[in-house]
Amino acid sequence: MKTFEEMGLNHELVSALKRQNITSPTDVQEKTMPVVLSGKDVIVRSKTGSGKTLAFLIPVLNKDYSGHKSTTLVLAPTRELALQISTVAEKIKPRDCWMATVYGGASMNVQMDALARNPRLIIGTPGRIIDLMKRNALHPHDISTVIIDEADTMLDMGFIEDVEYILSEVSQQRQTMLLSATMPDRVLKISRNYMKNPVALNIGDEDEVTVKQIKHSYFIADGSRKLEALLSYIELSNPRKCIIFLRTKHEANLIHEFLRKQGFDTMLMHGGLTQSKREHSLKTFRKGARFLIATNVAARGIDVNDITDIINFDIPDDPLIYVHRVGRSARMGKEGKAFSLVGNKQRNLIEEIKYIAKIEISPLNLNTFKYRDVVAKFFAENRANRHGDRFDDRQRSGSGGGGYHGHNSGSFSNHQGGNKRYRGNYRHGRSERDSGDDRRSSSGATRRFRPFS
Repeated sequence: MKTFEEMGLNHELVSALKRQNITSPTDVQEKTMPVVLSGKDVIVRSKTGSGKTLAFLIPVLNKDYSGHKSTTLVLAPTRELALQISTVAEKIKPRDCWMATVYGGASMNVQMDALARNPRLIIGTPGRIIDLMKRNALHPHDISTVIIDEADTMLDMGFIEDVEYILSEVSQQRQTMLLSATMPDRVLKISRNYMKNPVALNIGDEDEVTVKQIKHSYFIADGSRKLEALLSYIELSNPRKCIIFLRTKHEANLIHEFLRKQGFDTMLMHGGLTQSKREHSLKTFRKGARFLIATNVAARGIDVNDITDIINFDIPDDPLIYVHRVGRSARMGKEGKAFSLVGNKQRNLIEEIKYIAKIEISPLNLNTFKYRDVVAKFFAENRANRHGDRFDDRQRSGSGGGGYHGHNSGSFSNHQGGNKRYRGNYRHGRSERDSGDDRRSSSGATRRFRPFS
């Protein structure tokens, strides 16, 4: 393996990497960087957590930024990922390399002012990039390099058309890089239509989409037994730093409240929070909070190297979403664990995920009975505090009226019935809301939240 010095990087950048304790390239970095440094277009398929961000940032930041030079544009599917890339770049960039990070949900005027300073590196989400282009605040003819990060997520979130529009507006003499954990046909179409003889790099086993260091397990539970299983798993695994994923912001709020009452240090992150609150939650989680309760908005964009456990309180219907979630653990060669709660009607998802992700998922034996009273007390307090609002039995139509230990009432994660896939819920959704956060009934009214029904 070559060192960064042997790869011809400038001394200032090598020194900056050493200050961050980055002393040698990962496999994806060692194979990608020479191609990027040569000026060729490149397609990189590499599993989540392999070090793709630095694989494109290092050669980009190795450029000569003295004087007026052309600009690099990095496209990211979510504001969290854009901010994460910006954070990494800020730590290693040359002093004379101006940066701008632009995304929806933040002040347009502030971002336009940042672009007016002629930044050499622009990192942003597709919708906001297009808005700024149409306001003539961002000039596509100044862009000489375009990097499309997490291209498969761009597709999942419905941003591929936006990416194609941006590529069609930028100079055809540009260098283009496309990076992704998986390569669906629609993503590969971009390489055919918008890239010049790209070098294709498949890092690792073609079938390996998750890192081998992750140990996968699951537990079958419905109703309030899921909360009992959650506490039992936390006791058994004793995670040092953990993300708990849920489908909706309402469910995330509930689990956040529940774990707080049990004395756990938890932060909350979903699309219903303001951008400043989301950034505060992520910052606090990085600095030492033990749990982050999150919806799918956090499945991409969180790059915290010391995450030990991923808990899917709601096992995702889409195997690729499972891959993206669990990829937050076992970063950069470290070991990690992924635990999923599965409803009785969702058992088929285990085999589907095993087949698509090429992994083994083992059943876990948990003693949930010891936490039954804790969970029952939590819901009793909620009923009393909310005076029969959305947690009241009378509002739980179709629940069978069997109290809150509803083993026969269906899965918490499946309260609207059926295993409905939700890929594409972001379609044209430049507000970048959480998938599933604001589902509506056929009448147009927002559905009443029915936990454990």
